[in-house]
Amino acid sequence: MILAIQCDGHFGYSIISLRSQFGEQENEPTLASSGTVSSMHIRFCFGVAGLVALALAACDEAADQLAAADPKTKPPTEIGKLIASLPDYAQFSLTGVAFYGGRLYVATNIGLIELQGTTLRSLHKWYSDDDVVEGPWVDKTSKSLWIQRVHDGALLRLDETGWHRIALPAPPNGYYSRGDVLEGFRGVSDAGGFRLIGGGYVWVWNPPDHWILETSPPAPEFGAPVGVGFLHGREIRVMRFGICPVRPCDYAFYWRDRDGWSASRKLPVGEVRQVLGTADGIFARGDKGELVRLDDNGAVVLETPGKCEAIARTSADKLMASFFGAGIFTFSQERWAKALDYPYGSSEGEHWAHLAEENGVVAYATTPMHSGSTALWVSESGEWVRIDAEKAVKH
Repeated sequence: MILAIQCDGHFGYSIISLRSQFGEQENEPTLASSGTVSSMHIRFCFGVAGLVALALAACDEAADQLAAADPKTKPPTEIGKLIASLPDYAQFSLTGVAFYGGRLYVATNIGLIELQGTTLRSLHKWYSDDDVVEGPWVDKTSKSLWIQRVHDGALLRLDETGWHRIALPAPPNGYYSRGDVLEGFRGVSDAGGFRLIGGGYVWVWNPPDHWILETSPPAPEFGAPVGVGFLHGREIRVMRFGICPVRPCDYAFYWRDRDGWSASRKLPVGEVRQVLGTADGIFARGDKGELVRLDDNGAVVLETPGKCEAIARTSADKLMASFFGAGIFTFSQERWAKALDYPYGSSEGEHWAHLAEENGVVAYATTPMHSGSTALWVSESGEWVRIDAEKAVKH
Protein backbone atom coordinates (compact mmCIF):
# COMPACT_ATOMS: atom_id res chain seq x y z
CA MET A 1 0.00 0.00 0.00
CA ILE A 2 1.28 3.47 -0.82
CA LEU A 3 0.45 6.40 1.41
CA ALA A 4 0.87 9.91 0.00
CA ILE A 5 0.16 12.92 2.16
CA GLN A 6 0.22 16.52 1.01
CA CYS A 7 1.61 19.03 3.47
CA ASP A 8 1.83 22.79 2.89
CA GLY A 9 1.70 22.44 -0.87
CA HIS A 10 4.42 19.79 -1.00
CA PHE A 11 4.30 16.02 -0.76
CA GLY A 12 5.49 14.73 2.59
CA TYR A 13 6.08 11.00 2.65
CA SER A 14 8.18 8.31 4.20
CA ILE A 15 10.93 7.00 1.91
CA ILE A 16 13.32 4.11 2.07
CA SER A 17 16.01 4.76 -0.53
CA LEU A 18 17.90 1.74 -1.84
CA ARG A 19 20.72 2.49 -4.22
CA SER A 20 20.82 -0.33 -6.74
CA GLN A 21 23.32 -0.49 -9.56
CA PHE A 22 22.58 -3.55 -11.64
CA GLY A 23 24.86 -5.13 -14.16
CA GLU A 24 24.97 -4.24 -17.82
CA GLN A 25 22.60 -7.04 -18.74
CA GLU A 26 20.10 -6.00 -16.14
CA ASN A 27 18.99 -2.41 -15.68
CA GLU A 28 20.74 0.92 -15.36
CA PRO A 29 18.59 3.70 -16.84
CA THR A 30 19.60 7.21 -17.82
CA LEU A 31 17.93 9.03 -15.02
CA ALA A 32 20.30 11.89 -14.86
CA SER A 33 22.73 13.57 -17.04
CA SER A 34 25.90 15.26 -16.41
CA GLY A 35 25.75 15.77 -19.32
CA THR A 36 25.72 12.78 -17.38
CA VAL A 37 24.15 9.43 -17.04
CA SER A 38 23.18 8.36 -13.53
CA SER A 39 22.65 5.07 -11.85
CA MET A 40 19.27 3.77 -10.90
CA HIS A 41 17.79 4.79 -7.59
CA ILE A 42 14.98 2.59 -6.44
CA ARG A 43 12.74 4.49 -4.08
CA PHE A 44 9.93 2.79 -2.25
CA CYS A 45 7.31 5.06 -0.69
CA PHE A 46 5.14 3.07 1.63
CA GLY A 47 2.72 3.49 4.47
CA VAL A 48 -0.06 1.73 6.33
CA ALA A 49 -3.57 3.12 6.42
CA GLY A 50 -3.70 2.64 10.19
CA LEU A 51 -0.73 5.03 10.59
CA VAL A 52 -2.38 7.95 8.80
CA ALA A 53 -2.86 9.87 12.03
CA LEU A 54 0.79 9.34 12.99
CA ALA A 55 1.94 10.43 9.55
CA LEU A 56 -0.17 13.56 9.71
CA ALA A 57 1.26 14.37 13.12
CA ALA A 58 4.74 14.19 11.56
CA CYS A 59 3.71 16.46 8.69
CA ASP A 60 5.20 19.61 10.18
CA GLU A 61 8.53 17.88 10.74
CA ALA A 62 8.56 16.57 7.15
CA ALA A 63 7.79 20.05 5.85
CA ASP A 64 10.71 21.43 7.85
CA GLN A 65 13.00 18.82 6.32
CA LEU A 66 11.78 19.62 2.83
CA ALA A 67 12.29 23.33 3.41
CA ALA A 68 15.98 22.93 4.30
CA ALA A 69 17.97 24.05 1.26
CA ASP A 70 21.29 25.01 2.81
CA PRO A 71 23.56 22.03 3.37
CA LYS A 72 25.85 21.34 6.26
CA THR A 73 29.32 21.85 4.82
CA LYS A 74 31.96 19.48 6.14
CA PRO A 75 35.76 19.54 5.61
CA PRO A 76 37.36 16.98 3.28
CA THR A 77 38.70 15.05 6.27
CA GLU A 78 35.11 13.93 6.95
CA ILE A 79 34.70 12.34 3.51
CA GLY A 80 36.84 9.30 4.22
CA LYS A 81 35.15 8.76 7.58
CA LEU A 82 31.70 8.80 6.00
CA ILE A 83 32.77 6.41 3.26
CA ALA A 84 34.20 4.03 5.87
CA SER A 85 30.94 4.17 7.83
CA LEU A 86 28.82 2.93 4.90
CA PRO A 87 27.34 -0.54 5.46
CA ASP A 88 28.86 -3.46 3.59
CA TYR A 89 25.96 -3.64 1.13
CA ALA A 90 26.28 0.05 0.12
CA GLN A 91 29.53 0.77 -1.70
CA PHE A 92 30.68 4.35 -2.13
CA SER A 93 29.14 5.49 -5.44
CA LEU A 94 29.52 8.49 -7.72
CA THR A 95 26.38 9.50 -9.62
CA GLY A 96 27.48 12.49 -11.70
CA VAL A 97 29.97 15.33 -12.25
CA ALA A 98 29.67 18.94 -13.40
CA PHE A 99 31.76 22.11 -13.48
CA TYR A 100 30.16 25.25 -12.08
CA GLY A 101 31.60 28.56 -10.92
CA GLY A 102 35.20 27.43 -11.28
CA ARG A 103 34.59 24.37 -9.11
CA LEU A 104 33.91 20.70 -9.80
CA TYR A 105 30.86 19.17 -8.14
CA VAL A 106 30.52 15.42 -7.72
CA ALA A 107 27.20 13.81 -6.77
CA THR A 108 27.59 10.77 -4.51
CA ASN A 109 25.66 8.58 -2.10
CA ILE A 110 27.08 10.52 0.88
CA GLY A 111 26.30 14.03 -0.41
CA LEU A 112 27.77 16.53 -2.86
CA ILE A 113 31.57 16.78 -3.03
CA GLU A 114 33.16 20.07 -4.13
CA LEU A 115 36.67 20.39 -5.59
CA GLN A 116 38.83 23.27 -6.76
CA GLY A 117 41.24 22.03 -9.36
CA THR A 118 42.43 18.67 -8.06
CA THR A 119 41.94 19.61 -4.40
CA LEU A 120 39.02 18.38 -2.33
CA ARG A 121 37.40 21.44 -0.75
CA SER A 122 34.30 20.25 1.08
CA LEU A 123 31.35 17.89 1.33
CA HIS A 124 27.82 19.27 1.33
CA LYS A 125 25.31 17.18 3.29
CA TRP A 126 21.62 17.54 4.01
CA TYR A 127 20.99 14.35 5.97
CA SER A 128 23.23 12.43 8.36
CA ASP A 129 22.61 9.22 6.38
CA ASP A 130 20.77 8.19 3.21
CA ASP A 131 22.14 11.35 1.60
CA VAL A 132 22.15 10.24 -2.05
CA VAL A 133 22.36 13.13 -4.53
CA GLU A 134 21.32 12.97 -8.20
CA GLY A 135 22.78 15.24 -10.86
CA PRO A 136 24.47 17.64 -10.87
CA TRP A 137 23.08 19.55 -13.85
CA VAL A 138 24.38 22.95 -14.96
CA ASP A 139 22.06 25.66 -16.28
CA LYS A 140 24.37 28.04 -18.11
CA THR A 141 21.56 30.40 -19.13
CA SER A 142 20.86 31.38 -15.53
CA LYS A 143 24.31 30.46 -14.20
CA SER A 144 23.15 27.89 -11.69
CA LEU A 145 23.67 24.29 -10.60
CA TRP A 146 20.83 21.84 -9.95
CA ILE A 147 20.69 18.62 -7.93
CA GLN A 148 17.98 16.35 -6.56
CA ARG A 149 18.06 14.83 -3.10
CA VAL A 150 16.86 11.25 -3.22
CA HIS A 151 15.92 11.19 0.48
CA ASP A 152 12.96 13.52 0.03
CA GLY A 153 12.89 14.07 -3.74
CA ALA A 154 13.56 17.80 -3.34
CA LEU A 155 15.16 19.79 -6.16
CA LEU A 156 17.89 22.20 -5.09
CA ARG A 157 19.35 25.05 -7.11
CA LEU A 158 22.65 26.80 -6.39
CA ASP A 159 23.31 30.27 -7.77
CA GLU A 160 25.37 33.29 -6.73
CA THR A 161 22.96 33.97 -3.85
CA GLY A 162 23.16 30.47 -2.39
CA TRP A 163 21.02 27.34 -2.28
CA HIS A 164 17.30 27.35 -3.02
CA ARG A 165 14.74 24.57 -2.79
CA ILE A 166 12.60 24.38 -5.93
CA ALA A 167 9.29 22.53 -5.91
CA LEU A 168 8.86 19.73 -8.40
CA PRO A 169 6.51 20.70 -11.24
CA ALA A 170 2.89 19.81 -10.59
CA PRO A 171 1.97 16.58 -12.40
CA PRO A 172 -0.74 17.21 -15.03
CA ASN A 173 -2.83 14.27 -13.79
CA GLY A 174 -2.54 15.34 -10.15
CA TYR A 175 -0.02 12.80 -8.84
CA TYR A 176 3.23 11.02 -9.55
CA SER A 177 2.86 7.27 -9.78
CA ARG A 178 5.17 4.72 -8.20
CA GLY A 179 6.66 4.16 -11.66
CA ASP A 180 7.35 7.89 -12.00
CA VAL A 181 9.17 7.86 -8.68
CA LEU A 182 11.19 4.81 -9.70
CA GLU A 183 12.31 6.43 -12.96
CA GLY A 184 13.18 9.70 -11.24
CA PHE A 185 13.96 13.07 -12.82
CA ARG A 186 16.91 14.43 -14.76
CA GLY A 187 17.88 17.84 -16.03
CA VAL A 188 19.16 19.04 -19.39
CA SER A 189 20.28 22.49 -20.44
CA ASP A 190 20.82 24.38 -23.67
CA ALA A 191 20.79 27.98 -24.87
CA GLY A 192 17.02 28.06 -24.39
CA GLY A 193 17.11 27.22 -20.70
CA PHE A 194 16.92 24.38 -18.22
CA ARG A 195 14.52 21.47 -18.68
CA LEU A 196 13.40 18.73 -16.33
CA ILE A 197 12.42 15.30 -17.66
CA GLY A 198 10.31 13.01 -15.51
CA GLY A 199 6.87 11.68 -14.77
CA GLY A 200 6.23 11.23 -18.49
CA TYR A 201 6.64 14.93 -19.29
CA VAL A 202 9.16 17.69 -19.99
CA TRP A 203 9.10 21.06 -18.24
CA VAL A 204 11.17 24.18 -18.84
CA TRP A 205 12.24 26.34 -15.89
CA ASN A 206 10.83 29.86 -15.98
CA PRO A 207 12.75 32.03 -13.49
CA PRO A 208 12.30 33.04 -10.83
CA ASP A 209 9.86 30.52 -9.50
CA HIS A 210 7.87 28.20 -11.75
CA TRP A 211 7.83 25.47 -14.38
CA ILE A 212 6.16 25.49 -17.81
CA LEU A 213 4.88 22.18 -19.18
CA GLU A 214 6.06 21.59 -22.75
CA THR A 215 4.02 19.89 -25.46
CA SER A 216 4.65 16.24 -26.25
CA PRO A 217 4.99 14.40 -29.56
CA PRO A 218 2.09 12.21 -30.72
CA ALA A 219 3.63 9.06 -29.22
CA PRO A 220 1.58 5.90 -28.46
CA GLU A 221 -0.19 5.51 -25.14
CA PHE A 222 2.10 5.21 -22.13
CA GLY A 223 5.01 6.66 -24.09
CA ALA A 224 7.47 8.68 -22.03
CA PRO A 225 10.30 11.12 -22.87
CA VAL A 226 13.79 9.86 -22.09
CA GLY A 227 15.90 12.58 -23.70
CA VAL A 228 15.90 16.05 -25.22
CA GLY A 229 18.46 17.59 -27.57
CA PHE A 230 18.77 20.87 -29.46
CA LEU A 231 20.47 21.72 -32.74
CA HIS A 232 20.36 25.16 -34.37
CA GLY A 233 17.15 26.07 -32.57
CA ARG A 234 15.42 22.78 -33.35
CA GLU A 235 14.50 20.23 -30.72
CA ILE A 236 14.64 16.45 -30.77
CA ARG A 237 12.52 14.57 -28.28
CA VAL A 238 13.43 10.92 -27.71
CA MET A 239 10.50 8.81 -26.54
CA ARG A 240 10.16 5.32 -25.14
CA PHE A 241 7.11 3.59 -26.55
CA GLY A 242 4.86 2.08 -23.91
CA ILE A 243 5.79 0.53 -20.59
CA CYS A 244 8.97 -1.53 -20.82
CA PRO A 245 9.80 -3.56 -17.70
CA VAL A 246 12.26 -5.77 -19.60
CA ARG A 247 14.74 -4.73 -22.28
CA PRO A 248 14.96 -4.28 -25.17
CA CYS A 249 12.49 -1.41 -25.38
CA ASP A 250 11.17 0.46 -28.41
CA TYR A 251 12.43 4.03 -28.87
CA ALA A 252 11.78 6.72 -31.45
CA PHE A 253 12.62 10.38 -31.87
CA TYR A 254 10.71 13.37 -33.15
CA TRP A 255 11.92 16.70 -34.51
CA ARG A 256 10.10 19.86 -33.47
CA ASP A 257 10.19 23.16 -35.31
CA ARG A 258 7.71 25.97 -36.06
CA ASP A 259 5.39 23.55 -37.84
CA GLY A 260 5.15 21.22 -34.85
CA TRP A 261 6.32 17.65 -34.40
CA SER A 262 7.61 15.47 -37.21
CA ALA A 263 6.71 11.83 -37.78
CA SER A 264 8.53 9.36 -35.53
CA ARG A 265 11.86 7.87 -36.52
CA LYS A 266 13.01 4.60 -34.96
CA LEU A 267 16.04 4.59 -32.69
CA PRO A 268 17.99 1.29 -33.01
CA VAL A 269 19.02 0.74 -29.38
CA GLY A 270 17.66 -1.52 -26.67
CA GLU A 271 17.87 1.19 -24.02
CA VAL A 272 18.71 4.88 -24.30
CA ARG A 273 21.24 5.97 -21.68
CA GLN A 274 21.99 9.57 -22.75
CA VAL A 275 20.84 12.14 -25.29
CA LEU A 276 23.01 15.16 -25.98
CA GLY A 277 22.94 18.06 -28.44
CA THR A 278 26.10 19.81 -29.67
CA ALA A 279 27.04 22.16 -32.49
CA ASP A 280 27.80 19.09 -34.65
CA GLY A 281 24.58 17.20 -34.09
CA ILE A 282 22.42 15.34 -31.60
CA PHE A 283 23.71 12.06 -30.23
CA ALA A 284 22.23 9.18 -28.26
CA ARG A 285 24.18 6.59 -26.30
CA GLY A 286 22.76 3.09 -26.05
CA ASP A 287 23.03 0.44 -23.37
CA LYS A 288 25.44 -1.72 -25.37
CA GLY A 289 27.99 1.06 -25.83
CA GLU A 290 26.73 2.17 -29.23
CA LEU A 291 26.67 5.84 -30.19
CA VAL A 292 24.01 7.09 -32.60
CA ARG A 293 23.66 10.42 -34.38
CA LEU A 294 20.10 11.59 -34.98
CA ASP A 295 19.27 13.57 -38.11
CA ASP A 296 16.33 14.34 -40.39
CA ASN A 297 16.64 11.05 -42.24
CA GLY A 298 16.91 8.80 -39.21
CA ALA A 299 19.49 7.37 -36.82
CA VAL A 300 23.06 6.65 -37.92
CA VAL A 301 25.23 4.37 -35.78
CA LEU A 302 28.73 5.90 -35.62
CA GLU A 303 32.00 4.08 -35.87
CA THR A 304 33.77 4.60 -32.55
CA PRO A 305 37.14 3.80 -30.93
CA GLY A 306 35.42 1.36 -28.59
CA LYS A 307 32.42 0.78 -26.37
CA CYS A 308 31.01 4.16 -25.35
CA GLU A 309 30.41 4.48 -21.61
CA ALA A 310 29.68 8.22 -21.21
CA ILE A 311 29.24 11.38 -23.29
CA ALA A 312 29.42 15.08 -22.47
CA ARG A 313 29.24 18.46 -24.19
CA THR A 314 32.46 20.47 -24.01
CA SER A 315 32.68 24.19 -23.34
CA ALA A 316 33.43 24.54 -27.07
CA ASP A 317 30.08 22.84 -27.81
CA LYS A 318 31.68 19.63 -29.10
CA LEU A 319 30.91 16.02 -28.29
CA MET A 320 33.28 14.33 -25.83
CA ALA A 321 33.05 10.61 -25.14
CA SER A 322 34.69 8.01 -22.95
CA PHE A 323 35.38 4.60 -24.54
CA PHE A 324 36.05 1.60 -22.36
CA GLY A 325 39.73 0.68 -22.54
CA ALA A 326 40.47 3.26 -25.26
CA GLY A 327 40.38 6.69 -23.64
CA ILE A 328 38.62 10.05 -23.86
CA PHE A 329 37.94 11.43 -27.34
CA THR A 330 36.35 14.49 -28.93
CA PHE A 331 34.32 14.33 -32.14
CA SER A 332 34.66 16.99 -34.82
CA GLN A 333 34.39 17.02 -38.61
CA GLU A 334 33.44 13.34 -38.63
CA ARG A 335 36.64 12.32 -36.83
CA TRP A 336 37.59 11.20 -33.36
CA ALA A 337 40.57 12.93 -31.73
CA LYS A 338 42.08 11.45 -28.59
CA ALA A 339 42.17 13.86 -25.67
CA LEU A 340 43.31 11.60 -22.81
CA ASP A 341 44.44 8.03 -22.27
CA TYR A 342 42.21 5.60 -20.45
CA PRO A 343 43.13 5.93 -16.76
CA TYR A 344 42.57 2.28 -15.85
CA GLY A 345 44.66 -0.75 -16.55
CA SER A 346 43.46 -3.74 -18.56
CA SER A 347 42.45 -5.67 -15.45
CA GLU A 348 39.81 -3.13 -14.38
CA GLY A 349 36.24 -4.33 -14.85
CA GLU A 350 33.42 -2.40 -16.47
CA HIS A 351 31.81 0.43 -14.58
CA TRP A 352 29.28 3.21 -14.81
CA ALA A 353 31.05 6.35 -15.97
CA HIS A 354 30.32 10.06 -15.79
CA LEU A 355 32.09 12.74 -17.80
CA ALA A 356 32.36 16.54 -17.78
CA GLU A 357 34.66 19.13 -19.36
CA GLU A 358 35.31 22.83 -18.93
CA ASN A 359 37.98 24.87 -20.71
CA GLY A 360 40.12 21.83 -21.42
CA VAL A 361 39.86 20.30 -17.94
CA VAL A 362 38.15 16.89 -17.91
CA ALA A 363 36.49 15.12 -14.99
CA TYR A 364 35.86 11.39 -15.17
CA ALA A 365 34.06 9.50 -12.38
CA THR A 366 33.37 5.77 -12.16
CA THR A 367 31.54 3.25 -10.01
CA PRO A 368 32.13 -0.48 -10.69
CA MET A 369 29.31 -2.62 -12.07
CA HIS A 370 30.47 -5.81 -10.40
CA SER A 371 34.00 -5.51 -9.01
CA GLY A 372 36.63 -2.83 -9.19
CA SER A 373 37.20 0.64 -7.83
CA THR A 374 35.06 3.72 -7.41
CA ALA A 375 37.26 6.56 -8.62
CA LEU A 376 37.38 10.21 -9.58
CA TRP A 377 39.94 11.51 -12.07
CA VAL A 378 40.63 15.14 -13.05
CA SER A 379 42.98 16.14 -15.86
CA GLU A 380 45.84 18.53 -15.21
CA SER A 381 48.18 19.66 -18.01
CA GLY A 382 46.95 16.80 -20.18
CA GLU A 383 47.53 14.10 -17.54
CA TRP A 384 45.16 12.36 -15.15
CA VAL A 385 45.24 13.07 -11.43
CA ARG A 386 43.34 10.58 -9.31
CA ILE A 387 41.37 12.12 -6.46
CA ASP A 388 41.34 9.58 -3.65
CA ALA A 389 38.31 10.65 -1.62
CA GLU A 390 38.44 7.52 0.51
CA LYS A 391 41.88 8.49 1.85
CA ALA A 392 41.04 12.13 2.41
CA VAL A 393 40.72 11.36 6.12
CA LYS A 394 44.51 10.81 6.26
CA HIS A 395 45.41 14.29 5.05
